Amino acid sequence: MTTSTFVGGVTSSSLEVLAGLALSTQEYVDLMIFKDGQPSEFYKSYVRDVQKKINENAAAEFQCIWREHSRLQGSKPRTTISDELSSKLNTMQAELESSDLFDDFTSRKGVMRRAIPKTLVDKVGLEVLLERLPEPYLRALFSSWVASHFVSFLFYR
Repeated sequence: MTTSTFVGGVTSSSLEVLAGLALSTQEYVDLMIFKDGQPSEFYKSYVRDVQKKINENAAAEFQCIWREHSRLQGSKPRTTISDELSSKLNTMQAELESSDLFDDFTSRKGVMRRAIPKTLVDKVGLEVLLERLPEPYLRALFSSWVASHFVSFLFYR
């Protein structure tokens, strides 16, 4: 099974958990729960943000696999390349989680501004989100975002 199989489901689940952790109970009820069978404008915007992130992740993964397959002139199956990419992503994420890069507040804030859906940042505020979200979740989100955006540099060494 390739990593692209997981891109949408994992991203969607993670960002659903993020909303649950980031919003107060009342905010969650007001913003995420359907009223009379209809989603709020916030919910619709949040879903668009999630879909955009899924599309970006899938496109980046596709480009990485496509370039590597071309570079190898088709000598390695794309599924193998996908598995290798997934392994490199997991390794890099684990290394980042245990590194001190997260401790650099400026870097952390910059990554979080990009990793957290804009709708949520705009509604709650980045500073409030950084205070509300548990550190283990923030570390995982930070390392996942950094790894996924920079793994292609490692993949082609």
